[in-house]
Amino acid sequence: MAPPSRRVAFSAKAKKKQLQNKREVNRERESQGDGDFLERRKKNYVAQHLLTNDGPAAASGSTEAINLQPGRGRNINRYNLKFHVETKEEIEARKELARQAIIPEPETGLELGTDFCFVPGLEFPQRPKWDYSLTQQMLDMKENKYFREYIDGIEKTFPLAELSYFELNLETWRQLWRVLEMADILLVVIDARFPCLLFPPSLYHYVSQQLKRDVILVFNKIDLVPASVLAAWKNYFQTQFPLLRVVFFTSLPSYNLRGGERKSGLKAQRRKGTMKMAAEGALKLLEVCEDVCGMQVDLSAWRSKITEEIASKGDDEELEIGEVIQQVKKPDVGYHQQERFQSGMLTIGCVGQPNVGKSSLINALMGKKVVSVSRTPGHTKHFQTIFLTPNVKLCDCPGLVFPSKLPRTLQVLVGSYPIAHLREPYTAVGYIGKYLNLPELLKIEHPSGEKSNEGVEWSAYDICEGWAMKRGFMTKKAARPDVARSANHLLRLSLEGRISLYLRPPNYKAEEGKWQSHPDVVEITNIQALGKNEDDGWLTAAVEVDEAESDENEDESGDESEDVSEDGDKVPASTNKFALLEDDD
Repeated sequence: MAPPSRRVAFSAKAKKKQLQNKREVNRERESQGDGDFLERRKKNYVAQHLLTNDGPAAASGSTEAINLQPGRGRNINRYNLKFHVETKEEIEARKELARQAIIPEPETGLELGTDFCFVPGLEFPQRPKWDYSLTQQMLDMKENKYFREYIDGIEKTFPLAELSYFELNLETWRQLWRVLEMADILLVVIDARFPCLLFPPSLYHYVSQQLKRDVILVFNKIDLVPASVLAAWKNYFQTQFPLLRVVFFTSLPSYNLRGGERKSGLKAQRRKGTMKMAAEGALKLLEVCEDVCGMQVDLSAWRSKITEEIASKGDDEELEIGEVIQQVKKPDVGYHQQERFQSGMLTIGCVGQPNVGKSSLINALMGKKVVSVSRTPGHTKHFQTIFLTPNVKLCDCPGLVFPSKLPRTLQVLVGSYPIAHLREPYTAVGYIGKYLNLPELLKIEHPSGEKSNEGVEWSAYDICEGWAMKRGFMTKKAARPDVARSANHLLRLSLEGRISLYLRPPNYKAEEGKWQSHPDVVEITNIQALGKNEDDGWLTAAVEVDEAESDENEDESGDESEDVSEDGDKVPASTNKFALLEDDD
């Protein structure tokens, strides 16, 4: 009899791999060949699913997870943004383009409509039909199968190079589906600087025609755009989408700002320590909600709250208003469906793409911080409910990047993709340079040493290098201008509104005089609350400031919030409304 063979060592790592393979086989059997979409994608690519930018599978068109968090929890990165990864060839081609001279273009090049990026065939994923007879497992399988077919259909119809970055995480889309089912009224929040790039028509048609819900388009950050442009945009959207209601809003009216010291001529404005409700915008939103609800919901408590806030504008002390209940609930774990205005309750869903200011809008409606905010896309992980009054509930949905054909350089400028994750930021700076004279605006000299900028050709790379030399951004080893850090800094200035680039509706330039004298301009200016302040003279609207610390490393982005005066003291940087940056010298 032969002696028994020696057992082969079986490590914990091998055991873990064995269990993973077993789970994959079970999923395949349960779904009859249609397993989880993300799991199946692992088999289609050589490398693992969650890639780094320089991973071996970056050239295969795989995906990248944004803002990965360390930890061994099973669902710790469940709601992370996921985008397609660009190939190295695409990155190198764009770097070469960034070294070419910028050719200025007229302002009419900024006149765009929704058809510029949202085309037929690029609708957002809609939840497949379901009922309570389905088990949780059956429903998950059905949604996974639908989402896989949805993504595969887009990839077969459109080349990846023509598509923008868009959300590939099913869990994040599920958050949107739940908010749409719960909402009686849907607020679609957009950045007023880029309205046509952030409003997906497919969402409007689905909510208004299939769900039979009212859609309110909220122009946020209107303090960064002239009132005449906003009036033209309102007319454009109401013409293109007849059932759409339009409301203007800003989280930072002038009474939420305070002037800084002027030791070196810098006019500084920062958020006041005690935040107040943005009553002008809240009142307009209330009026639209009253028109939609009629007598089905009593909104008198909300109106009383706004009225008392307006009456107390001159007081600096924090005020408790009425018997308002503010409650933050945990998100529903199941699937929710309800009748409209059930039990006299108004549920307002708040959706939009990343960085449009949804959470800031909710804080401004409440008059205090109730949800955290950040400039980093994907900061809000799952939807959350906040009671504004006992019978008015706000539902904040995570920011979702809808599929479109928006150029990726422009998508960076609207804030849909984290600047810190960019592999090539220079072409986005070049896009700004086509419409704004950045060398004059930034007061920089050409890296070649030319004293006069007249007749000198500037490339995006030259602008970044000149800004690095002005700000003192240098690499550690070779002490050369840190061009990548400089480019990221310029993009952050644009995102904050200190470099002001905004779009216009089609034919705006030809009808500019009409919109400057339009009756809506007075109403919009009132909501912006740009008025006289006793201490500081005429106030201009400041750029939106984080209420929480940014998730991005401030050391890599430069000193964005402070400059040094002639006396050696630090003072806040100027935040002039239309972004003429002050000289640091």
